[in-house]
Order: sequence, then structure tokens, then C-alpha cells
Amino acid sequence: MKNGFLKFLIIIAGVAFLLICLRILVYFFGKYYVDAVAALIILTNVYYIIKNGIKKSDFRKKNFKTMDVTIGGVSLVQAIFVFIMWVGYNATRG
Repeated sequence: MKNGFLKFLIIIAGVAFLLICLRILVYFFGKYYVDAVAALIILTNVYYIIKNGIKKSDFRKKNFKTMDVTIGGVSLVQAIFVFIMWVGYNATRG
């Protein structure tokens, strides 16, 4: 019982933290907070691409199953995917 209640409190604290972060993003970026989040994700992926490089061995099914962004090839694919989703979001926003 105690272990389950502790997990519940951790989940509630995590959700509260994420909502506070979202409120801060809205405060600083206004209605463009989604653009800021997408840019942060892409910049994080670019950092790992530069840091670890892209090797042919990065493009294996095992790496994509875990989606470990610290691997350069996986980070490249994720950056491209996030960029396409970001452009699609901006195109439909009007």
C-alpha cells in the first residue's frame, strides 16, 4: 500500500512539474510555445549528432526500438521527424 501511494505521489509531482514548465513556456513565448518546444527537441538532437557523429552501425533495428537519442543516427532520424511534424503543425495553424 505504501509503495503504491509513493508512486502515485511521484506521478502527481511529475505532472505538476510539467504543468509549471508549460506555464513558463507560455509566459515567455506566448502562443508560440510549441515552436519553442520543437526547437529545443531539434537542438538537442543536433547536439547529439555533433557529439557522437553518425555511423553506419547506428541504423539498426535494435537502436530504433529503444529510440536512444544519444546515438547519432537515431538522433538524426528523430530530428528530421520532429522537423516535418513542426512544419506540418505550422502549415495547419494558419
